[in-house]
Amino acid sequence: MDRVQLIAIALGIGLLVYWFMTVSPQQAPQPETSVTQQNEPRPPPHAPGMPTLAPMTQAEAASLAPPAVRLETFDTVTLENDAVRMEISTRGARLRSVQLKHYRSALDENSGPLELVTVPERGTLVAFLGEGVFARLENEKYEVVRVEPREAELRVVRDGIEVRRVLTLDESGYGARLRVSVENHSDVRVRPAFQLVWYGQDNSHSTTERFQAYSLVAMEDEGVERTPLQGTSSPLSCAGGGGEPKGRELARPVEWAGIDSRYFMAVAIAEAPGEASAYQGPIGRHAGQSVLSYPPFEVPPGAHVERNYRLYLGPKVRSDVVAVEPRLEPALRVGWVWVRPLVELFVGMLRWTYEHVIANYGVSIIILTFLVRLGTFPLTQRSMKSMQSVSVVAPEMKLLQEKHKDDKAKLQQEMMALYRRKGINPLTAMGGGCLLMLIQMPFLLALYFALQSSIELRHAPFILWIHDLSVPEDFFSIAGLPIRPLPLLMGLSMVLQQRLMPTPNVDPQQRQMMMFMSVFFIFLFYSFASGLVLYWFVSNLLAIGQQVLLRRKTAAQTAKTSKDPKG
Repeated sequence: MDRVQLIAIALGIGLLVYWFMTVSPQQAPQPETSVTQQNEPRPPPHAPGMPTLAPMTQAEAASLAPPAVRLETFDTVTLENDAVRMEISTRGARLRSVQLKHYRSALDENSGPLELVTVPERGTLVAFLGEGVFARLENEKYEVVRVEPREAELRVVRDGIEVRRVLTLDESGYGARLRVSVENHSDVRVRPAFQLVWYGQDNSHSTTERFQAYSLVAMEDEGVERTPLQGTSSPLSCAGGGGEPKGRELARPVEWAGIDSRYFMAVAIAEAPGEASAYQGPIGRHAGQSVLSYPPFEVPPGAHVERNYRLYLGPKVRSDVVAVEPRLEPALRVGWVWVRPLVELFVGMLRWTYEHVIANYGVSIIILTFLVRLGTFPLTQRSMKSMQSVSVVAPEMKLLQEKHKDDKAKLQQEMMALYRRKGINPLTAMGGGCLLMLIQMPFLLALYFALQSSIELRHAPFILWIHDLSVPEDFFSIAGLPIRPLPLLMGLSMVLQQRLMPTPNVDPQQRQMMMFMSVFFIFLFYSFASGLVLYWFVSNLLAIGQQVLLRRKTAAQTAKTSKDPKG
């Protein structure tokens, strides 16, 4: 294997890891646009199943814009159960706040409960009912008809059209129900188009929500579609710039739509999924809207029509999600089909170790790393032995290289013949370091997705400065540059591992390339979760120990053979 091939393999491995594991690209710097400075964004008039309307001009949009008011100027009603506390604003009967009682908003124990409404000045779960008389109802002040501990009913009447919203929290857990009804008291036909809008704003650029990116999410025809509001980033992330997400329509049938992050989601499930469509689009920097739409239909005078929705407002915990709506289960899937069995196995092993061995997820990761190395021991040991055998034939190899230095084809033939005589795997002999790394790739990817999907690791400490295994270390910074010891230690372990590899036939340029890979992995892992870096670091240490033991065993066997030639 020549230098070009080795470089290609090394770079290929690095790029594969980067592509699989780096989240959405960091956005290029842009002027900040406050969400509160914009007019109320409206769902696209050309959403699937809706009549095509001419787009509004700037002047028309300004004339329809609501007055510059904040939700704080409106009254609120509060609903609460054992897990959720929510506030409903009388402005459009929209959600002003949804707090999860069992989850903190940040690592600080005094940070308060986690807030799912990421645009508090605007609210979320807004009902747009179309044009004409319905055009501004979402901003009207609703009358509070009744309030109970877990249920509230609000209504508004304009031009003979009565709209009611009834929101009911489940007795326990993270489920809720929403009923939106329209009653026509006028003497003309109306055509409401039920559109339920989730507003989301990504706060991963803030201190408390770093590396917790939000996305617009919907399920269309058995597939989950996500539109990131902004990619996670760090000062040393290798990600490039990216523009605002493009608006896109999801044709019927759509099962549900909403927003989600790595560990939480807020979605509305369609009562009649065969009729529903969805739209995902931006409304400003780091902000977007996820719309669940039904086609419009006529309501004659004196008639009444309503739509019912099931809501989930909580963590991505399988038992909680499936208890509310089994159709949400695809939102919990992470990774590709071929790696999911390993992901499920790793998550189960981490939980079992935490519950039955030691209540520290960092130690659980170390134990898992040891078990993975134990499971791959036959492969890695065979590879290391083949590489060790190369050092035994190094003198013969050097003679061949000198003898056929002007005939590379002949040199390759003689080297292959030598490997066959000595029982050495040619692939391992010429690219053993890369092969060992390739063996670890499926396990590295599986652990990455396990860390990404296991909410138990959120805010889970290890030791010393590692306070949260689900995000990069927060040791200290110099001039805004984060100093993270764990990736640096991991890089040093890779350098030591490369030096211990018996590769006498590797030329200086190839050694430089292997050194470059170690440095490249430092930068690559600098923005990854500390739990993942811990796994790779411990795996390297175990590999180093395995190499040292093998070298000692080989040296002892060689010494014994030299003393006893007949042996």
